[in-house]
Amino acid sequence: MPIQTYRLEIRETDTSGIDADVYDAEDMIVASTQVAYEDYGLEAPASRDGSPSEVAEFSTDVTTIDLQFERDDAGFVFRVLGDREEVATVRADDAEWVVD
Repeated sequence: MPIQTYRLEIRETDTSGIDADVYDAEDMIVASTQVAYEDYGLEAPASRDGSPSEVAEFSTDVTTIDLQFERDDAGFVFRVLGDREEVATVRADDAEWVVD
């Protein structure tokens, strides 16, 4: 399989959680997941200027793409796995995203 370029985007949805999507070169979603703040006892401010987001672009030669996340003491880590190997990571820190 030839090397392809992908884009991992994470963004806050309203103030209820985070959507994470992996897009291919044609802007088609190839993997997706959602995080609900309330599942982790977190809340975003009731109002804010804009919604936080992060983007990471990466190129890889893989046949499968998987998107996973985990929570640690200070935020969420989103990992893209290509053929079960980590190929991209984006972190959403509680302090930067202003969630308690």
